[in-house]
Amino acid sequence: MATLEFRRFGVEDMQQLYLWLVRPHVAKWYAPAPTSFAEVVAKYAPRTEADHAVQAFVASVDGEDCGYAQTYAVREFPDFAREVQCGEGASAMDLFIADPWRLNRGLGCRMVQSFVGDVVFGANGARECIASPTEGNAASIRVFEKAGFERVKVIRVGGGEPECVMRRMREAP
Repeated sequence: MATLEFRRFGVEDMQQLYLWLVRPHVAKWYAPAPTSFAEVVAKYAPRTEADHAVQAFVASVDGEDCGYAQTYAVREFPDFAREVQCGEGASAMDLFIADPWRLNRGLGCRMVQSFVGDVVFGANGARECIASPTEGNAASIRVFEKAGFERVKVIRVGGGEPECVMRRMREAP
């Protein structure tokens, strides 16, 4: 089985992230395509700092970069926290697979399971993990369900697209 790893996102990853974010499948489901490289730098460069609220990572399979993942304490984003209504110690996560040819091959479920286990629950010690894929993204919702998440509700934060709030609780030791 291929080796899956996550490393902290750094300034040296900025150009690759830009190229990923303009890919149609990423722009459709993760975030609207940036209009410029400067826009990506403005938004994501602060996430390279150790004390930033969003911890960003690059995923790799057998040493080849293949995607992006991030996590953050839900309480750091009050509008989202108000809509999600989760407990203290809740973290949220977002991720995408960068290469279209890697989709629908089981990598998404492995990425979610590994990221939640190693980073969200492991290194960060969160009590629960929240994911909120776009409501229409059936493939992503299935991935989170396969990774142990349960649907909670549908929300719309700040007039954005409807999101399917999904939760996975940390298992008791």
